Order: sequence, then structure tokens, then C-alpha cells
Amino acid sequence: RGALSSADVAAMRKAVGVGEGSQTRRAAEVGRWLLERDPNIAMGRYSFGRLHCLLRGSPRFEPEVVAMHAAFAPLVHSYFRKSVAGGSRVFLSEAQLIVADPLAEVQIWHLDNTGGPGLSIFVPLTHVARDRGPQELLPGTHHLQAKELGLRQRFRRCLAALTATHGAVPVATDSSTWVAGDALVLDSRMLHRGLGNDSLGAPMQLLVLRYDLAESPPPGCSRRWLRTMTMVGGVLDAIF
Repeated sequence: RGALSSADVAAMRKAVGVGEGSQTRRAAEVGRWLLERDPNIAMGRYSFGRLHCLLRGSPRFEPEVVAMHAAFAPLVHSYFRKSVAGGSRVFLSEAQLIVADPLAEVQIWHLDNTGGPGLSIFVPLTHVARDRGPQELLPGTHHLQAKELGLRQRFRRCLAALTATHGAVPVATDSSTWVAGDALVLDSRMLHRGLGNDSLGAPMQLLVLRYDLAESPPPGCSRRWLRTMTMVGGVLDAIF
């Protein structure tokens, strides 16, 4: 909780051009604002109503976003300690801004990397209620990619975690809000998705940082395997 203070959140909103209050920009407006300042930024729409702005590599915006790394550095160092001691190198594999407009659809289940241990960090720049597009997780599904385990043990650990949580877990619920500046930290191998923004209010903005090992850059698998894991996520979600 409180990875970024309210002042840090306000500064970050200004830095990436999402606006504030009645001046909050929708996805297309944010995209135009960013491109006016760095025309080389790559963007994509992988689900209806949701814009992904890839800020890594931008001389204008990457330093602004990566400034929040200081809040996560101890965690990143601790998570990768064994790998680094063995000679591996950790790098920032992704820095992006996601804007989900009102009526944005639910994403498909997906994971960020299968090749090895990695961290995905999500930081909302606005308070996110249950109907405003929070992340949803399938706990334990990172075990399915644990190559050091046998197949039976992978499924056993995955199913045990899902049984304990009664299936998918949204970050925000009907009684709790995902507060701006509170970080969600995931093993990059865990299946997750953004829920739909069913509100009729302002867009939802989310910053994402991803850390991986140099020898196992994302996604670490073929497109066929990514599609397979999407189907696995759908089956597990339906069962639990």
C-alpha cells in the first residue's frame, strides 16, 4: 500500500498527460498528447476501449515513469537475489501506460512471461472501484510454468491455490477500492486480466513496470502456448 504518495500520483498524472478532474483525458486524447511530445511511442489496442502506450525507450517519458522504481527497488532486489548471485542480470523489460475508457471490455486471460521468474508491477493513477476495470488474478497459475517441478506437482499447487481463494480474485471488490498509488505486484507467470470498465465516469489509468532476467526475456514461449494458456485460464475460471 502507498507505493506512491498522493503527491507522487498527481505528479505522475501530469507527467504522462492523463489530466486531472474535469480535464481528465480519454484514451485517444492521451495518445495524441503523448505522440505530440514523442512521435516514436508505440501504442496498441488489444481489447475494445483500452489503449496501451509503450513508454520504455522514450527519452521523454521513460525517465518520468521509471522514477517510481525507487519505491520498488528493495522488493525487486530481494525477489531476484538468488538469480543475480548466480550471475544473471535483471532488466526493465516494460514500462507502459494503460488507459481504459468507460465501457472498455474485459481482457482475455494472459501472462507476461513464461521463461523464468519475473515481476509485473501495476500502479493505478486513480482510485479503481470494482466496476472501473481493476485487475483480476488466478492465484497459483504461475506454478504451471515452473519448469523445475513435475507436471503433476505444478497442477497440484495451482489447484490448491485456486481452491483456497475460490477461484479468480479481483483487486477491487464491491466493498473495497484499489487506491491510487497502491501497487499490485505479481509473478509475471501468473494469469491475470483487466476487468471491464462498466462505469460511466472518467477513464482508468494504470502504469505497468515489468522486470525480467536477461536470459529469459518475455514472453518466453510461442504464440501457440500463449493462446493455450488463455484457454487454460478460461477453463479454470469457469471451474472455480
